[in-house]
Amino acid sequence: MRLASRFFLAAAAVLVVAYVAAWILLGLDARGGAVGSAALGGILLMLWPTARLVARRVEAEVGRARGVVDRIAAGDLDPSVSPTGSDSVSSLGRAIARMADQVRDRVAVSERASTDLRVLFDGLEDGLAFIDGDGLVSLCNPAFERWAGRQVSPGVRIGTLFRTPRIAEAVRVAQRGEHDTAEVALGEHTVLMSARPHRSGALIVLRDLTVMRRLEGVRRDFVANVSHELKTPLTSVVGFAEALAEGGLAPDHGRDFAQRILANATRMRLLVEDLLDLSLLESGSWSPQPEAVSIGTVASEVWETLSPKVRSSEIQLSVSGTRDPAHVDPDAIRQILRNLLDNAARYSEDDPAIAVRIRSEGRFQRVEVTDRGSGIASVHVERVFERFYRIDPARSRARGGTGLGLAIVKHFVEAHGGEVGIESALGRGTTIWFTLPVATQLPGEETVDGPA
Repeated sequence: MRLASRFFLAAAAVLVVAYVAAWILLGLDARGGAVGSAALGGILLMLWPTARLVARRVEAEVGRARGVVDRIAAGDLDPSVSPTGSDSVSSLGRAIARMADQVRDRVAVSERASTDLRVLFDGLEDGLAFIDGDGLVSLCNPAFERWAGRQVSPGVRIGTLFRTPRIAEAVRVAQRGEHDTAEVALGEHTVLMSARPHRSGALIVLRDLTVMRRLEGVRRDFVANVSHELKTPLTSVVGFAEALAEGGLAPDHGRDFAQRILANATRMRLLVEDLLDLSLLESGSWSPQPEAVSIGTVASEVWETLSPKVRSSEIQLSVSGTRDPAHVDPDAIRQILRNLLDNAARYSEDDPAIAVRIRSEGRFQRVEVTDRGSGIASVHVERVFERFYRIDPARSRARGGTGLGLAIVKHFVEAHGGEVGIESALGRGTTIWFTLPVATQLPGEETVDGPA
């Protein structure tokens, strides 16, 4: 009722002022003043119910508007605002409706941005965590939890998550306003840990460097192996060439030196050719151009092209199995068989017999190249397809191998969608097998793995 009282007092004040002004201007006498006062009192009595009615209506309209504002403040961003009532209250309702629409739009934009950031945060492969000024985790992503090996709830102390104290030390450095970076070992992984200041705490980033460091090691080993493989024959070439340049050698010695130079130069040429082939295959620049090819026929042809030094007259090759054509790249299958037959011939001193067996298995042909040599110990079997891996390096180099033949075979076979494997045991010989498709694969048809 306070609103009604205020409305009534305001109206009464206006009437009193008007009455006094009229009294003065019209010069009313005492009788007229009494009549006027009575009339004024009557008007005021009549105004009181009107004031109460108007006040109640205004209070109701303002109350509804206040309720809408309260719902907006409580999070209801889709309130029902009825712009009715007096002009002022109606304008207030429309203003509240516009405000609700703007707040709703801004909240929607903020929620979308928050969702996007959360998806980005959770999808990062690097582990991220925010650490507060007390060294407690306030927020982290799933990748960080994987590095910690557990679910990390807010409030966990960073020093209890990892065995290495280097991460907690980096957090303390970041809390002092400095940036700290170091490589740490987490299990079998090498991780680049970075800590930088964030508010009063720190932001920790954990990045896996294991694959990168492994590739760097492979690259170093590769360069070292290539350098060693080239240095040995190159040293021989230079030494024999210097002896020839100095002159004074007997004809037989000169011929022998020239043959040695030729053998070492040939070895370097083969190594370079194998390196180029391997580089082409590993880069993905080469793709097979399949044709219908009889693998048995190609095996017999390749055997005749091997060096007489490798293909001793005592070694016998047998080819058996299906003569149905496979769908392979002709140059690739020739190089595959040349490398496998060359290897088999080099290690068939004890029992000079090599067998090539071909059989159909579904949509693939399985080809086996078997020798009866000394065999391979189980510790070496899984690694023979690695570049430059040799069971007996000195013996392999003496026989002229580059150490890349089986790696090239593996890449050629896998490029056709086939598989390659080895079965061997000491004293029982070695069988290297591979599978190749027998029919043209239709466009868009799913690749079928070769049989084991």
